[in-house]
Amino acid sequence: MRLFAGIALDEATRRACAAITERLRAAGLHARFEAPEKLHLTLAFLGNVEGEREATIVETMRVVATRHAPFTLELDRLGAFPHERAPRVIWLGSRRSVRAYRTLALDLQSAFASLGFSFDPDPVVHVTLARTVPPRAPLIALDGIDPIPVRVTELSLFRSLPANGTTRYEIRAREPLAALNEGE
Repeated sequence: MRLFAGIALDEATRRACAAITERLRAAGLHARFEAPEKLHLTLAFLGNVEGEREATIVETMRVVATRHAPFTLELDRLGAFPHERAPRVIWLGSRRSVRAYRTLALDLQSAFASLGFSFDPDPVVHVTLARTVPPRAPLIALDGIDPIPVRVTELSLFRSLPANGTTRYEIRAREPLAALNEGE
């Protein structure tokens, strides 16, 4: 199974992100755009995992979730990987450093590392909107992106499944964040 841990977005948030996608499309971005139902925030990409490991992964998520309080972040800027001059992935992220997101991602990645997984060292708050198609041009600037608030209250384990030349995501488990000491 191809798995990753992340944050599922509610319908209103996905619609607001999809509106940004439509603005990029209208501005002429040459890309493959993500379907609104696939939009999410990734915390830890696990890759191909044997099915018998799923229960341990879910238990690890549960333990990490008990150590973190719900928080809110804002999606308010466009960015790109590897960089904006020749982007491969266009994303919607946050202008502010979101300590709660980073702390959660690093804690989850550390817990999964103890199970033998490895990760890039610097988690970035982002929702992937599109993957560019060569030739790649610099990132298109969009004026006036209204902040999209995202309330983070749980972790989700996603499975990526092939679907008609693309993928679809199935949520395999949800683990609520602890309700104690809510804060940013």
